[in-house]
Amino acid sequence: MKKYIIIAFILAVFTASQVCAETLNLQTLPTQTAGGYYVGAVGGNINGGTRANYYCDDFATTTRVPSSFAVLISTLSNISGTKFFSQSESLKKYQQVGWLMYQMEINPIKTAAIQFAMWSVFTPGSPTFEDSAAWLDASGMINAGSYDFSQMRIYTATTTINQEFVGGKVSAVPEPAEWLLLIIGLGLITYSVYGNREKGVVRISA
Repeated sequence: MKKYIIIAFILAVFTASQVCAETLNLQTLPTQTAGGYYVGAVGGNINGGTRANYYCDDFATTTRVPSSFAVLISTLSNISGTKFFSQSESLKKYQQVGWLMYQMEINPIKTAAIQFAMWSVFTPGSPTFEDSAAWLDASGMINAGSYDFSQMRIYTATTTINQEFVGGKVSAVPEPAEWLLLIIGLGLITYSVYGNREKGVVRISA
């Protein structure tokens, strides 16, 4: 009996580490508007901590800025606490949202179209803007294994009166050919430094 209690406790701790409740403080509206909507990053913090950017994936609800509200913070390893968990292929859709967030950060001039595409992931039929449909299609064709979603976070309001947001970092994982080039480059640098040391020459450049 004791053994089962310990196992249950471990499972509870593990689950709590994946989904936890905190306070999301949204402080500044996005700097851009399109089609009558604010698009892009909302500035804020969690529990008064370091400022960060948050992106809305939920078109069906409205959130006032500034405002503060309780949220469940989830990772892609456990999306059971998220707003759209019950939708079909929900994990794939959150990966799409994460990829779109990444694209928004590296393609700031496309913020509006990408934001509208992000809203369409979970809310088909939401408004479109310029080439947002193309961005939505592209997000549905990504190879999730080519991206690192481990630092992505999903902020789900504990009540239904506020929108869901995503944040954190999504990054591209180098392809095997890129890894090979990197390894070869490091090898050549090491060989060059070692060779110069063998000759008693150390090159220092300003």
